[in-house]
Amino acid sequence: MIAPAVGAGRRARGRPRAPRLLPLLAVLVALGGCQSPQAPGGGNVEAKLVGTTGSVANGSAVLHDARSGVDIAVWLGGIAPGRYRVVIHASGNCSSPNAFSAGSPWAPPGVPLAVVVVDLGDDTRTVTEHLAGYRVQGPDGVTGRSVVVHAGGSGSLEAQPGVPNNRVACGVIGTPESILPRLGL
Repeated sequence: MIAPAVGAGRRARGRPRAPRLLPLLAVLVALGGCQSPQAPGGGNVEAKLVGTTGSVANGSAVLHDARSGVDIAVWLGGIAPGRYRVVIHASGNCSSPNAFSAGSPWAPPGVPLAVVVVDLGDDTRTVTEHLAGYRVQGPDGVTGRSVVVHAGGSGSLEAQPGVPNNRVACGVIGTPESILPRLGL
């Protein structure tokens, strides 16, 4: 029987070898290129949510084409438990302090406005919904628009410039941020 070489599976001091990043990188690259089997040529787009009007809310909304619409997965953090509404807005601009720059709530022509209600419990931070009639790309697509999180289960979705409102987070919908730079790769 031939003895294994020093370092084959274990380091010389008996500690296990650190996992190699190459297999992890291969999996991440493969997943990054994945599309929903139902996606008719779309792919994923994402809005990184940032707090507005002094809110420390954060999170993301990932959207992808699905049969007869768009699926949206929303993750929220940094906000208290309660009821929130997630809505697509017309403008891809979250530069104003109260998210007024995101414009009015938006839906494609002939499609009812989709309002995703999120009931945040102490451990519930994610919700997935289907937005019938919406698309990721195209002249009536969501790409280039914004996702706005509104506090409360009811009330106006409109805002005025320079006035505090119920908009607690906003993010522009675009190409997803790669996880590779965050891993230092």
